[in-house]
Amino acid sequence: MMSHKSEELQAFLCPDGFRQLPVPGGMAYARQDVDEKQLQALLTYEGEVLKTSEKSRVRRLGHWVIKETRHGLASGLVGHGRSRSRAPWIALHYLRQHGVRVPEPLAYVEYGRLGMVKAGAQIFQYLSFSYDVETYLSMRIREGVDGEAIAAFLAELARAVNKLGESGAWHADLSGKNIMTRDGAQFYFVDLEAVEIGCVYDDEKRLKNHIQLYDSFCDALSDALLVPFIDAILPNNLDLRVWMPRVRQAQRERRARIEARWAKYGPPERLNPLRAFRFDQPHEQER
Repeated sequence: MMSHKSEELQAFLCPDGFRQLPVPGGMAYARQDVDEKQLQALLTYEGEVLKTSEKSRVRRLGHWVIKETRHGLASGLVGHGRSRSRAPWIALHYLRQHGVRVPEPLAYVEYGRLGMVKAGAQIFQYLSFSYDVETYLSMRIREGVDGEAIAAFLAELARAVNKLGESGAWHADLSGKNIMTRDGAQFYFVDLEAVEIGCVYDDEKRLKNHIQLYDSFCDALSDALLVPFIDAILPNNLDLRVWMPRVRQAQRERRARIEARWAKYGPPERLNPLRAFRFDQPHEQER
């Protein structure tokens, strides 16, 4: 999704250090040191399939992830399909330029003709030895980490979230599964299809992000840890005493909707591992 001036964002399609390469049935935008043979190998070899869905497939080949997406007829129409296909690639470059950690981009390929995009592929860094923050924290809890270390982890995560907010981009799905870390100190944002560039980070968008983050951790962590975390990502003009009840209430409603959907259709393949540490005691202090 992009709401910024398209002509300004197009500079991120093929920025400095990248070049255009023709591929059968389409065009690629690849790092300068990638040649046609290397690109074709990445696009052709099966590698390890990480995830599949009706319209996409994600696989790993060595140090790289290849995410292939197919577009339907309606979404492939001139303009709309092209913008949608390019958006996560442009977001990679935009966020990197603004100091936000994301996987390193290698190449983007779009297949189609006459302005219509039938399919696309992004190739970017595989974050070796990294875990999403939900999994990382669940591992640390099992190892016996103390509250002080968890607070330090949340403080570093808050700094990364604030950096993202200051960049002029908004991640519409800022749940813990879309934030990766190797050491609990440096954080990488993924699932960039959900990034909107150039929008106003208003209270509605901020509240959505805070609900997503709170929902990611509240099964395992009490408000003694989570209230300071939310406070660290809350601007000074908003009152925490008013804000936290809104976050808690909306999180409960969100969780109820999700679990009702699971009851009807079955749970997803991946569940937040922090649910195993479910914290069911009432909040110590409503503030």
